[in-house]
Amino acid sequence: MNENIGFNPRAQQNSNALSEFVVADLVTSCPAIRTAIQSEALTPKKNSEVNTASAVRTVDLVLVEKLKLPLISVRVSVENKTIMTAHGKARKNRYGDIIAYSNHMHNHRRECVAGAIVVVNVSPEYENPDKFAKGLVRPNFDMDKIVADTINIFRRIPLRNGPRDPSDRPEALAVIVVDYDGESAAKLVTGSLAPQPGESIHYESFVGRIGSLYERRFSGR
Repeated sequence: MNENIGFNPRAQQNSNALSEFVVADLVTSCPAIRTAIQSEALTPKKNSEVNTASAVRTVDLVLVEKLKLPLISVRVSVENKTIMTAHGKARKNRYGDIIAYSNHMHNHRRECVAGAIVVVNVSPEYENPDKFAKGLVRPNFDMDKIVADTINIFRRIPLRNGPRDPSDRPEALAVIVVDYDGESAAKLVTGSLAPQPGESIHYESFVGRIGSLYERRFSGR
């Protein structure tokens, strides 16, 4: 965001950058993933089409088994979502997106470790850079309460522990809170409004959980 202030944070370039950070953190924190990528047994791919028996979906980040290319067989996937404004509508849509994405990835491969990241904006001053949003007048509201309610929706999503658990649950979920008005540098929010270290939806827990489940399911391969 801060390298492209004023650029739409929902654009694919921002998602791609976040995916690169996730890969770097997984390589640092999970020896099994690091070894698989360094040996080229596992290949990170961004914006890749993933097939099931009846559907195809483009996923922001996948770690695929290189020996099966060009066929896509995914061990780890991450979908990036953003809620910058209009939380009431957007949070319901992003919730539905995560459920549908998780179901798709587990229909693709039941062992897949499917993660999702939701970036939530706390700034009441943010203005969508798209032309239709210019000059919109917004009512006054309690932004902290709205953001807290938004985060709680994702906090309540149950996480999937094993391949036999329901397919519509992600294995890992992170909520990242930012303060971004679209005109000045964004700030990472780490105070009480944001998920705290140790919480299941904190980013460190997200990375650690993906690594742990990956080792449990794929370390012998």
